Amino acid sequence: MSRKSLLESESAAAIAIAAVLLLGLAFTIISVVKLNYAPEWKIDAERDYSYDAWSNMEDVKNRVDLFTRFMDSNSNYSGYGLSATVPFSMGGGDVPVFEPSKSNSKLSVNSEKCIMNITLANHSFPHTIDCGGVTYYSENRQYPDQVFRYENGALIMAQGENSQMKRKPSFDIQKTDNENYAITIDAINLTGETASLSSSTLTALRLTGDSINPILNSSTDYLNESINSFNLSICTHYTDAWATYLNDTAKEAGLVYNTDYKIIYPGIGCVCLSFLPTGNNYSIYINKTIIGAELETGSGMDIEKTSGSEPDEDEDESIMKLNRWYTFQVSDNETSIVLLEDNQTGVNISIDTSSNDEVLVGYSPENAYSHNLKNNPYCEIFRFDTYTKFESTVSKVTIRMIYRAEENPLTGRLAVSGNSFDKLEPENYNQQNWYLFNETKNVYVNHPSELNFSINIDQTSGNKQFYIDYLAVYLS
Repeated sequence: MSRKSLLESESAAAIAIAAVLLLGLAFTIISVVKLNYAPEWKIDAERDYSYDAWSNMEDVKNRVDLFTRFMDSNSNYSGYGLSATVPFSMGGGDVPVFEPSKSNSKLSVNSEKCIMNITLANHSFPHTIDCGGVTYYSENRQYPDQVFRYENGALIMAQGENSQMKRKPSFDIQKTDNENYAITIDAINLTGETASLSSSTLTALRLTGDSINPILNSSTDYLNESINSFNLSICTHYTDAWATYLNDTAKEAGLVYNTDYKIIYPGIGCVCLSFLPTGNNYSIYINKTIIGAELETGSGMDIEKTSGSEPDEDEDESIMKLNRWYTFQVSDNETSIVLLEDNQTGVNISIDTSSNDEVLVGYSPENAYSHNLKNNPYCEIFRFDTYTKFESTVSKVTIRMIYRAEENPLTGRLAVSGNSFDKLEPENYNQQNWYLFNETKNVYVNHPSELNFSINIDQTSGNKQFYIDYLAVYLS
């Protein structure tokens, strides 16, 4: 009995030792795989989901191009019923068993600026288009992070500070005869609230066709005027991609760098294709396609939105109404000129005020915005980006601005949607005074995105400041 018991004990111990050894071997194999192979598998998996995200962004461009062609060919298009949903698989890169966690990604609408300006020779005010855009940010753990961006018809890939244009916008330069060129641009304006979503699950982007409108036809808008030079500038985070594309496009049309054109950088985040006055004549045709863009998600997901004040329950705040003041937003840093509510000064700034550059005696600023003019001209575009349509047809706009400038004389120029307003030229100028600019103009605008207000002040001498305390538009 003792011998039998001893044999059974030795057998049990052997089984236990074998189990421990097998378990240790399994852990060793798993550790070796996780340390040596799983990272490579993770890189491959994250690369694959990045390819999927790029394919989704290509779908965005294809849909917008299709909408543009349809609205351009259909003169009776009413702006209703043309929509599509592009699904996005957010995040990925999981490796079953060894690395099951997913990497996140972020999808944003109109969170980055993209503004196109066309300024013709002998004309101070640009034709401006606020393009908007869709941006996909990968948030990888192993594979390098990338940014995919759709703006103004272009599809761009960025990594770090470098960017490349992978799919081109509709921008064409054709030589018509000896020294004449026809330039055609189909600009894309994506409208809708600024919104973003960071997730590792499924989401979607809804696109809706709104309208297509002519912005510029130099042959009819500037009769008997030869356009021999002009500037086309793009203000964007992806200047490398646009600079390369604009340069290549001009070269392919037979234009010579530094003779017919050059690429310049007028400011931080802006690149400009400047056509030089060398005897060439240009006919310029620009259409703007307006596309609504909105993020959609499944249940339990929240979209972070940036918009104006909270809407009333019974009022649609996405619609701009007549006979109401609206404040503008600064286009470069997305901050607002806050609505003035200074009731202690006794200053009358009613809608009936008709005199420009009126001195506001005893005026106290409430929330002044300042800009230093030293070696830095003030060239700003104020706009609206959270409204989808007008309540009814807009025929007039009134611009009201309360400002002060330490520069004398002040040679500021103003424009709304390409329409020039009077200069800022106060009589009996005093740099300590606050002035009221108030003027009404007839305009032709179909959509709130076309409503923009430009201020250009050229002085750059001395350490002078330009202040704005109130800036608003009144629609009628």
